[in-house]
Amino acid sequence: MKRILMLFIAVSLTYSCKSTKDTNTGTVEKSIEKKLQQTWILENLNGKVVTEKDFSSFPKIEMLSSTFSGSTGCNAIKGNLLSKDAGQIQFLNLTSETKKCDAKKEGEFVQLLRTTSGYSIENNKLFLSNQFGLTMSFKKGN
Repeated sequence: MKRILMLFIAVSLTYSCKSTKDTNTGTVEKSIEKKLQQTWILENLNGKVVTEKDFSSFPKIEMLSSTFSGSTGCNAIKGNLLSKDAGQIQFLNLTSETKKCDAKKEGEFVQLLRTTSGYSIENNKLFLSNQFGLTMSFKKGN
């Protein structure tokens, strides 16, 4: 009886240690890729070219290894970046100033950032997407 009990305890401990180890190494947050770590200026929003009529000035995002900051064209924004794999990105804890502006598309821009889940870079342009497809494109800033 003691042998069975000892065997049961040993097996239980082995599996509990293994599951704890798997949990700790399962999802590793990474810094975003170096090629993303720069300033990007919005060019296209939901399939439409951005104009000065849509925003007071063109929205931009400056990405660092795990944070971002920028402008909605009127209000300053900032938050954290999360990347689990290449081609995946999330804008987390996005905060924004609340100045009253005449930026007609500001709310749409912020909402699309919040729902972003993927990206690609082609010809010095950044393309952001969510579960429904392409949402925005940016050109490299200065």
